[in-house]
Amino acid sequence: MKFPNFWIRVENPKGTVAARGWSDTSLEEATRNAQERLQRILAALRSHKTLDLDRYSYEIDRVICEEVIDRVYEQDEEIGVVSRNSYGSLVLNASRMMFVDVDFPTPSRPTWFARWFSKPVPPPLTPQEIVMARVREWQSRHPDFTLRIYRTLAGLRIVVVNRSFATIDDPSIIMMQELGSDALYVTLCQSQACFRARLTPKPWRVGLPNPPKRFPFDVAEDRHVFEKWSQDYVHASRAFKVCTLLETLGDGSILPEHLNLIQLHDSLCCSQQDLPLA
Repeated sequence: MKFPNFWIRVENPKGTVAARGWSDTSLEEATRNAQERLQRILAALRSHKTLDLDRYSYEIDRVICEEVIDRVYEQDEEIGVVSRNSYGSLVLNASRMMFVDVDFPTPSRPTWFARWFSKPVPPPLTPQEIVMARVREWQSRHPDFTLRIYRTLAGLRIVVVNRSFATIDDPSIIMMQELGSDALYVTLCQSQACFRARLTPKPWRVGLPNPPKRFPFDVAEDRHVFEKWSQDYVHASRAFKVCTLLETLGDGSILPEHLNLIQLHDSLCCSQQDLPLA
């Protein structure tokens, strides 16, 4: 997993272009890296090259700029990191336990002509039934895998709990794709060298805007502004949950090394209360 200890943001003298830099060892090294990136961005802009500046501000040298909230260890080995993403939600990053997020397909709607002239047919499968059928079919072909299936607002979250994945290699990627994972999610997992699962709601789903300030904070006042937003966000999030456990496919076996992460995941995003998903 790639979660450096130090981050910093720097700007050009006019304050029109910014860059972030990171380091595992010191703030000084992070500053040097940020200055080097800033110069590369400015040089590219002067040469009129097309740049994805949102990507430049978010993913840096295949490291995602997120604040670390907590680190989870198993026998002195880091197996998980709780980070805060760009829009303020907490994310569980697991080095060896696979999460797969699958979005529901958008149901097609028949035309007025088709509804009027077609013969009565059984009601179509719901998006959840379509995705669950594919997941069950995959598991039936791989009966030695135990999958915990969660419902999210927009789809399913699948957790492989009886296997350990030391790297996100080609077989892992193929498996995620066969289960229906979003391509962007796969890319994000590769960049961060871990599997990711959002633990708290997206702010706009609980009636709040995105944070007014983003990590890393330039000055103490920026941190203060963010913390004020975070208090409102935590309060609003209590009325929602991120997912609910639907069922387990397979023999139910769980690797002991995954138990702490599963408990952490379920305690933070799977309230037993009947709350709306967000």
